[in-house]
Amino acid sequence: MTRYGLIGGTFDPFHNGHRRLVEAVNASDGIDRVILMVAGQQPHKTRVKVSAASYRFEMAVRGVSDLENVTVSDMEINRKGRSFTIDTLNELTKNMSDDDQLILVYGSDVLFDLPNWREPAAILLRYPLLIAARGGIARQAAEIQAEKLRCDYQARISFMEQDMIELSATSIRDMLVAKQPHSHLIPDRVAAMIEHHDLYGYDDELTTLDPELWGLLADYERQLRPLLNTKRLLHSLNVMRYAMHLAMRHGIDVKKAAIAGLLHDCAKCLEAHTVLHYARLAGDPQLVEAALAHGPAGAYLAKRDFGINDTEILRAIHFHTTGNGDMSPLDLLIYVADKVEPARTYNNLEGIRIAAENDLEQAMRLCLVEVEAFLVREQKPSHPYALAALKKLNVVE
Repeated sequence: MTRYGLIGGTFDPFHNGHRRLVEAVNASDGIDRVILMVAGQQPHKTRVKVSAASYRFEMAVRGVSDLENVTVSDMEINRKGRSFTIDTLNELTKNMSDDDQLILVYGSDVLFDLPNWREPAAILLRYPLLIAARGGIARQAAEIQAEKLRCDYQARISFMEQDMIELSATSIRDMLVAKQPHSHLIPDRVAAMIEHHDLYGYDDELTTLDPELWGLLADYERQLRPLLNTKRLLHSLNVMRYAMHLAMRHGIDVKKAAIAGLLHDCAKCLEAHTVLHYARLAGDPQLVEAALAHGPAGAYLAKRDFGINDTEILRAIHFHTTGNGDMSPLDLLIYVADKVEPARTYNNLEGIRIAAENDLEQAMRLCLVEVEAFLVREQKPSHPYALAALKKLNVVE
């Protein structure tokens, strides 16, 4: 028999309080393995902007990567629609042996919320609870509520004796947005990821956007996850967020910028022959070559599999690798966002980023000059579309 301790959470960001809880449960005599479940679209947080699921999943992975007997699950974030605990438990137990046991690990604040969940009786009757003190709930109040649940639902509830680290993810996010010191609150690997990708760099403005847009993007991200490796997926999310920031700066449609940014590389990790096939179907023979075909192939895939019919979005995806001689503001924005999103590290990036805040055409000029200089160094030919863009932007050879 294997006893699994299930710890669920948004992990936005994954902090030292989360890690301490995982360590304590992992060391418990009553638990053999820990499952860290990254929350999907939660029914009670529909009006709250939550960071992209793949960011949160990767933070959790890095936060426990050095711990044994801990598995991070993406089951909920891969599920379509809202995630309810009862659905997650039913799905988990399908893959367990009959004599395995699943123990639910929560903070003491959940004791007061649980009766309002979907099918609380089924949850409490079937699964024991292991409760950690947290959320500002006094132990006596938690014990009283636990006894009430025992009486009402025949719940099996026990309390952890280890002290937890009481941290607020909301407060830490505020510190990250404000660029305040935070490394003492977050595991080193997570802090390094946050800094490298500037995960909360634009949250002061992005949190003002319509929650329905974030829900739409979460659905697209769920469809995108199986198509990309981790590095390319994080890059795509970076481009999406940076594109949204630039769209707000320049009065460009934020929804279109977000979708084009998220999906611009959707064909990047497919088999080479598939990418070339999709590029041919897109009808642009100028881009049917290995290094460039994922642009038109991505536009084809975005239309066929993601249901994107907006010609501006599809065009921005199509030309994001080369540019062209007649670029729309959205084309410019996606090209620039792809080249200089926060995790990019090549030379002269800061100058391009500074230009992008006020003049997308100038940022595009600087990007094209850098790309052309690279091609010269590598003794590779320039693409006709890029040369047309240089000419259109009055860049002297």
